[in-house]
Amino acid sequence: MSNLAKLLIIGGLALVIFGGGGFLTYRLFLRRPGGQRPGDNQAVVTPTPDPGILMLDQAKQQLASGSRAEGKRILLALIQSFPDSIKIADAKQLLGDLNIQAFFSPEPSPDKTEYVVERGDSIAKIASKTKSPAELIFKANGLDSLVIQPGQKLIIPKGQFSLLIETKKQGVTLLNNGSFFRWYKPVEVRLPSKVGLGQYKTREKVAWSNGARVAFGEKKYLGSSRWIVVNDNGITLYSETNPQTPDIEKPNNGIMLGPNDMEELFALVTKDTPVIVK
Repeated sequence: MSNLAKLLIIGGLALVIFGGGGFLTYRLFLRRPGGQRPGDNQAVVTPTPDPGILMLDQAKQQLASGSRAEGKRILLALIQSFPDSIKIADAKQLLGDLNIQAFFSPEPSPDKTEYVVERGDSIAKIASKTKSPAELIFKANGLDSLVIQPGQKLIIPKGQFSLLIETKKQGVTLLNNGSFFRWYKPVEVRLPSKVGLGQYKTREKVAWSNGARVAFGEKKYLGSSRWIVVNDNGITLYSETNPQTPDIEKPNNGIMLGPNDMEELFALVTKDTPVIVK
């Protein structure tokens, strides 16, 4: 074998040995994850804490200690400031429960008046006198019958309600004087492909029993299915008390709520209640 051939063989072996060792050293000690080299700046990503978690806990602590007003203030701040919090649904549900309990309670407040039943009165007549929905008077006083007696005292709560329908988030929010009051989670959502966004008013409220409309005061009114028809934009809020034997065929487009939620909402809103669809 010539000297030149020997030199070529020795050089090749050296390249394999030292080159392979260098590559192994690079892989083990010098190479960074993701292909970064020594000296590359690697940003450390720290997850941003969700403020809603702490705020919800603080609100619950305030409520447990008897500070209802402070607890409600914290919940409202959470809802307004952190709508994407993982606790937003819990906060809305809790604040809505507190608001509705206070609204329908017999405790006096600036938003409630007392009415003493006179001879010849009916709930419908009292509703006309006080300009309040008959359904609201019925529900606010926990009545289970339309029969009322002279001298009986009734609480008449009042609110300046409006509705916010969020098509993307698929939720229905009731506002009082422009501020959050109650949130309703839909059971089913069936909306047209193109929903008219903007400001509307409720066109009518309808109670259904066995396929026919029934008015407040009729025997079949209690337990009926309810519709709130929003003007001109193809959205109806509705409920069905018995899905196995429905009172009426579902509207073509609408948002279905549970029967209890719909009965409550039906009592709170009136014809021409402002509605924002977004």
